[in-house]
Amino acid sequence: MKISFVILTWNRYQFLEKCLEALLLSIKDPSSCEILIMDNGSDDATSSVLQCYENHQQVKIFHLKKNYGIGAYKKLFAKAKGKYIVIVDDDVLAFPEGLDEIFSDYMMTYPDYGFIALNVIQNEFTNGAKPGPEHYINDTRSNKSIELGPTGGWCTSFRATDYKKIKWRFLFSKLSMKMGEDGMLSALFAKKLHLKSGIIKDKFCFHASGPHYARAYGHLDREIQKYKHSGLDDFVEEYKKYGQN
Repeated sequence: MKISFVILTWNRYQFLEKCLEALLLSIKDPSSCEILIMDNGSDDATSSVLQCYENHQQVKIFHLKKNYGIGAYKKLFAKAKGKYIVIVDDDVLAFPEGLDEIFSDYMMTYPDYGFIALNVIQNEFTNGAKPGPEHYINDTRSNKSIELGPTGGWCTSFRATDYKKIKWRFLFSKLSMKMGEDGMLSALFAKKLHLKSGIIKDKFCFHASGPHYARAYGHLDREIQKYKHSGLDDFVEEYKKYGQN
């Protein structure tokens, strides 16, 4: 197995439906990939969406009876069998063609990087959760370019062998919205393995982050609940204001 695409989802069935459709279309060699989906205690129509994929050869579905928060990634990573593990946020709604080849090519070209993400489409409604350009330095090799700098987990690859080296530190780390799986992994790869993180400059996904798309897809209340539970009051107020517009 070359690549394990892993998706943790909770009460965002409309995002999830679009995400899965786009992800499956983007993979060039399905036989070398698996898609692992963990339902983190959803009580909306997520189960109905997932029922459509129960017999899909490349898709494996896992259901948790309650919401374990971001900590559920610890359970999800343990099930991955691929040489590379790719975190896919369920609000990523479009991917470049040949996604599996893109990640395998870049992971081989940049062996000194431990955490490599797709770039994100930015428009008037979202920055795709990517920091500003002042945070990045261009690193070009063999006609490929990575922006060295902070890397979110929207659609991001790392090596299973690297993960095994920091696995126990990750498992005993406390994850939250303030320090998610992406921040913890990139920090551990940097500190313990001296591996860099970066964003593939010319390969874009559509990460529908932010209140505009949360409202458009009917998930605004869910986002407010998430941020309130995490103690991120600024985000709570931002999303509430958007709901009043």
